[in-house]
Amino acid sequence: MDAPLSVKRLLEQIKARLEPVFSAVCVVGEVSNFRGSGKHWYFTLKEEGAALSCAVWASQQRFLQHRPADGQRVVVRGSLNLYVAGGSLSLAVTHCEPAGVGDLQARLRLLEADLRAQGLFDRPKRSLPRFPKRLGVVAALGGAALRDVVEVTARRSPGIDLLIATAAAQGERCVPETLLALQEIQDPHWGCEAVLLVRGGGSLEDLWAFNDPDLVRAVAECRLPVITGVGHEIDTTLVDLAADRRAATPSQAAELATPDRSALAAELERRVDALTAKMLWRLRGVETDFNLLVEHRLRRAEPLAGASARWGALALRLERADPGRGLAGVAGRLALLRQRLGHAAAAAQGEADWPRIQEARRRLFPAIARDLLRREHRCALLAERLQGLDPTGPLARGFVLALGSDGRPVTAAQALPPGAEVRLRWQDGERQARLH
Repeated sequence: MDAPLSVKRLLEQIKARLEPVFSAVCVVGEVSNFRGSGKHWYFTLKEEGAALSCAVWASQQRFLQHRPADGQRVVVRGSLNLYVAGGSLSLAVTHCEPAGVGDLQARLRLLEADLRAQGLFDRPKRSLPRFPKRLGVVAALGGAALRDVVEVTARRSPGIDLLIATAAAQGERCVPETLLALQEIQDPHWGCEAVLLVRGGGSLEDLWAFNDPDLVRAVAECRLPVITGVGHEIDTTLVDLAADRRAATPSQAAELATPDRSALAAELERRVDALTAKMLWRLRGVETDFNLLVEHRLRRAEPLAGASARWGALALRLERADPGRGLAGVAGRLALLRQRLGHAAAAAQGEADWPRIQEARRRLFPAIARDLLRREHRCALLAERLQGLDPTGPLARGFVLALGSDGRPVTAAQALPPGAEVRLRWQDGERQARLH
């Protein structure tokens, strides 16, 4: 038995015998999983049951007549290389030209045309709930798509509940599990208001399950609005066309379904500030008008106007009537004024301004009540002062009032000569007297 070869030695021998034989070979196949973001291009050339890794180095890209793209059927020419360090076989492409439409792309177009003829893509799109309380999510458990949805929802709207129905993201289990998840999650018992169908990026083959006619029909007939975020921005599946809203990524699907808490708070604060400023401006105007009108009416209705010039008349009126009646009259006139001002305000400002007028009235009433209390106190003081000026008041305390023949009070002993007659008035009557 020969001595065993090392892995490296074996691969080096294969490389030495293989590469010269396939240094210029033409291959036809379908492009899949194209990656051209860096300096070099990488893709897979495949057919049913076989796949070959291909690379286009940066130095060869400008010589290519055609840039490969996913789903295209192309003819490429290049040299077969065996990478010893990784044990991988690849074709270094130096020429590329289209060989017709790829099988998957052709099937996809036929499926799209058939489903479009059934009207699944042309139905009216439903609007999404602005402030949902619970969202349903159909995604693979543990996948990056589900993680992105949870993170975005927690950041934008932490109060929203997520009901997660798991389903395989590709393979034979993908379609039946996704159909079952959609059927369960739209049950009214769960209270979901919208459904997110999300999956991370991948090749056309990886996303092929989301072109299944049964799954497309289930999305179109779903009772709830459906947001799809399948693949990356360049990936478009048939469920995207049937959904109510299509997002470029799972994260964007979560952003479309949830309101931004910080943006809502800023908008609410801006509106509250604007409304408060407008209300204060209007209330100041209404309050000024009320103050002017109320002050004008109170001056006209002042019960003690000119009291200093009519002490005698006021004393008589205070003896015959309760001083509070004057204040009651003022209160009645104020009530009439408020009613008239209410009608005038409603006619001038319109019914829409009535709540603001009511608020102004609520603020003015305590001020009016305080003013009435002050005036009532003032009236009571005046009444006491008038009672003190009543000349008959001291008679109740034992004093005697001496009146001359002319009926005027005698205020000095020398005012009358001896022998003059006077009338002496007590509280309970009068007597005649002669001075000695």
